[in-house]
Amino acid sequence: MPPPLVFSEYHGRDGESVVDHDQRDKKFHWIDVILTLTLLSGCATSPTPPLESAVAWTARQAVLTQLTTWRADGRIGVVNGQDGWHASFQWAQQGPGYRIDLSGPLGQGRVLVESDGSQARIQTQDGQSWAAPDADDLLERALGVRLPVNGLRYWARGLPEPGSTPVLQTDASGRLIRLEQQGWVIEYPAYAPTSRLNLDLPERIVARRRDLSVKLVIEQWTL
Repeated sequence: MPPPLVFSEYHGRDGESVVDHDQRDKKFHWIDVILTLTLLSGCATSPTPPLESAVAWTARQAVLTQLTTWRADGRIGVVNGQDGWHASFQWAQQGPGYRIDLSGPLGQGRVLVESDGSQARIQTQDGQSWAAPDADDLLERALGVRLPVNGLRYWARGLPEPGSTPVLQTDASGRLIRLEQQGWVIEYPAYAPTSRLNLDLPERIVARRRDLSVKLVIEQWTL
């Protein structure tokens, strides 16, 4: 009877056996599979905003809602399709009433918008004036572009406008980073500190809707 076959391990130059080498390859193969599945699982689900951010937003929203008297000075740029213009502005808000002073839009020199909360009035430097319940309609008549005055009363402070459900994104401090409301997408690239302790307000705001873009740079807040 022939002797039984005996399989011996082949050792390479470094002394490692082929069997050990195959086992090591299988081990690393499964590690790669586990890592790949972990990465794919992470990509398939979006991270949940931390609870701290939601709590900070709720607290900040309560403070900003009570901020009903303020003034903002800065610059505005508007791009409507292929047309565009820029102006300086001063926005004074007191409760539901406001006064917006635009200097230089479309070469008109000055446009003044005022409202007592129920009726809006607009007056241009050449003496033309109109009145209507909606300031957005008036600015469209005077400047040829429908600016979201009603929304900006709230967006300027970093708040959504009441009356419609917004989609919003906040940072860890509860400040708005992005807001979607009434067909507008509003982004907040920068904030600046104010005279009120621990309250910073938007310094730059970009609002877009289809081919209309409105950019605000607020140089000074007065509270």
